[in-house]
Amino acid sequence: MVDQVLPKQAAGMSDVDADESRCFVAKLFGKRARNREAQEERILNAAMTCFIRSGFRGASMNEICSEAGMSPGALYRYFPSKEAIIETIAAMHRRQSAEILDRMLQSSDIIDAITQVGIDHVRKMSLNYSGPGPADSSARLFVEVRAEAMRNETVAATCELHEGLMREKLLAALEAAKARGEINPIAEMELVVVSLAAMGEGIIMRNFPSQGVPVEALEPVFRALAESMLRPTRSTF
Repeated sequence: MVDQVLPKQAAGMSDVDADESRCFVAKLFGKRARNREAQEERILNAAMTCFIRSGFRGASMNEICSEAGMSPGALYRYFPSKEAIIETIAAMHRRQSAEILDRMLQSSDIIDAITQVGIDHVRKMSLNYSGPGPADSSARLFVEVRAEAMRNETVAATCELHEGLMREKLLAALEAAKARGEINPIAEMELVVVSLAAMGEGIIMRNFPSQGVPVEALEPVFRALAESMLRPTRSTF
């Protein structure tokens, strides 16, 4: 594939000249890729500002273009529709969740792991450290994604794809803990997994940090949920 894109070595061209030519093309492609990423980030930040202000349904593509300082023609080269932007934001949220779940596997105690997953999710999905909008914009976008998934099949499919992967990771971790004799869940493992996920999402939607509740204050809440549903077979004290 690379040979089809990079220039062929012309007759009489030295190996050094050919290497320089290929290096130039590679740098050019790399620069274009970085420029595209920068433009996409610019559009996404503008879109998130508009979605936080007006909601997914209320914000228009013209509003997003104005916020981004781009013409409609320029913006549509990166995102053909508002739905495509929403899908990208939904995928970003799910990737963040997957990264948090990956860190769960590093814990030797499943109750500690589930508790930390809950805390990390609230911190990541509720607090805005670098993106556009107010401090609770991440939580607002999270609610918008969940609401849009209920009425938009494309967004729902994006969410389901990533949620399915997360459920698989959580299920594998819980089944391993059960096989080791660490927990005795109150119900079938699949039901426990979706219930824990639903409770965690509900807490995120309540947006406690915006109400002055420190994220760390939720630690005993998540721990109690994990212990009541997973029923550890040994004392956690």
